[in-house]
Amino acid sequence: METVLNITTKFVVVNEANIQALLSLITGLAREKYGQLLSSAQLDDYLSRFTPQQLTSDINNFSNQWLMVYADKEPAGYALITSAGKRPDVLTEKKVKRLAGFGVLQQYQHSNCAAVLMKKCLQAGQSYDALWMHEHAGNPLLPYFEENNFRQTGQQDELEALPLQGVYLIRRK
Repeated sequence: METVLNITTKFVVVNEANIQALLSLITGLAREKYGQLLSSAQLDDYLSRFTPQQLTSDINNFSNQWLMVYADKEPAGYALITSAGKRPDVLTEKKVKRLAGFGVLQQYQHSNCAAVLMKKCLQAGQSYDALWMHEHAGNPLLPYFEENNFRQTGQQDELEALPLQGVYLIRRK
């Protein structure tokens, strides 16, 4: 018998519980996504940039919107909608936002968590000309992003904080 999860998505506000949940999600997702691709030292160096103080500042920054998806009140994934990052060349004159860090923990991959989180991200980004992403070229979610009308641009760059090749994806209005 399949268990039905109560899945909700919320914008993150600063409080100790949310900061700890976000740190746990960032760490867990990074280890799942990059653990086989990076050395322990590289992964630890990447994760060291995420501190309670830095997250508090990022959450309070008006150009960022952090979202967390919950499965039965347990944090299952997160996404960041932001103005930060080197945008693809084709978007230089457009009103756009970046969808960054989108992910759901593997234990929830067969739930509806990713779909609920994506829906909320798309709603939050609907007033922009486009949403864009810069994702690891081997990210197993690339087909999922393409199913949600994100298209690869053909432009590639190394990821900003990781020594991995990244691809740009754009979802136009």
